Amino acid sequence: MASALAACNSSDRLGELQTKPVFAILSGAYYGGMCEGAPSTDKQIAEIRAMKIHNRAGECRVLYLDGVNRAGELLIYAEESGDRLACGGLLQRLKAKDANAAVIAKARERCG
Repeated sequence: MASALAACNSSDRLGELQTKPVFAILSGAYYGGMCEGAPSTDKQIAEIRAMKIHNRAGECRVLYLDGVNRAGELLIYAEESGDRLACGGLLQRLKAKDANAAVIAKARERCG
């Protein structure tokens, strides 16, 4: 799924319609074991590049690693308005996971 979206990606940004399937998959990852429930073996979840992160309150979120939305914002499943990222080690983890440059830049901005 992620590779199909990458082909439609221009300037490291995904269009609104293209992000809807991503959020459906991120939701599956969230409830399928990344944050809640039992580990999932769903093939779609395995094909998306996502990472478990936390907000400052310690609540689990799922971050899409291959791009940002049209507005240049991170695609974070379960993020609520006003959420602040737990930034300790986040940039190093993103680099280790070979996250998209736009994702790293936006995370740096939000953690700065």
